[in-house]
Amino acid sequence: MMITDTYSIFWREMKRYKKSRGGFIIRLIQPAVWIIVMGNIFSGTQPLIESVGFDGSYIEFMTPGIIILTAIFTSIFGGVNTLWDRRYGFMNMALCSPISRSSIALGKMLAISLIAAIQATLILGIALAIGVTIPNLLMIGPIMAIVILFSIGFSGISVMFAAAARSQETFWGTVNFLGLPMFMISPALFPLALMPDWLATIAQFNPVTYAVVLVRSMMSGFVESSSAALSIVILGGFAVAMTLLASYVFTREVNKPF
Repeated sequence: MMITDTYSIFWREMKRYKKSRGGFIIRLIQPAVWIIVMGNIFSGTQPLIESVGFDGSYIEFMTPGIIILTAIFTSIFGGVNTLWDRRYGFMNMALCSPISRSSIALGKMLAISLIAAIQATLILGIALAIGVTIPNLLMIGPIMAIVILFSIGFSGISVMFAAAARSQETFWGTVNFLGLPMFMISPALFPLALMPDWLATIAQFNPVTYAVVLVRSMMSGFVESSSAALSIVILGGFAVAMTLLASYVFTREVNKPF
């Protein structure tokens, strides 16, 4: 029964996404600008990148980070639909039905994660069109699987804050405070070896770090089994922890006045 309930919410969210063509285009603009503009602006830093063992261009170095940036913002902003559902009455109807509240949260999270992977695929397509290379194109599938796993964690954060927020301003302020700093404190734009020691230490506790490093190794074709296994375990633990926490907070908070 929970699987059916989760699928119903998931499918509703996907249909809503299909109708939001304007939002779809807008969400692609920022990551595309990062790749095309920032990649060229910082192309002169390639000697620094090469000094830590990366042989490709700077755009190839930053592309995995931009893929994860797309996943972060698509996931963490995805909870806004929960705010609309609470404001316009759908959530009240859902809560009055026999559907499990955990199913509502999980269905929304799965939909947000799949949408993040779709948008990340398009960003990867833009990167390939401007000259970024992947030795083995068959790695695109596993890369998107990692994006989905990573996005489940961030979508859990988003749904959790959307359920607990008492206003749109609280929600937007919280997710903006979390999203960009977590992206910047990671090796998305520059290697950890070039960061100050204290900042590199903080980055070791950031799930974004492990997602970026894993996707970068998969795109470059040099995947170390031990490092990949560690990243997958950490990202899996992050996804599970955020799913459980989001389910608990959503169940407890979503019926409170908005």
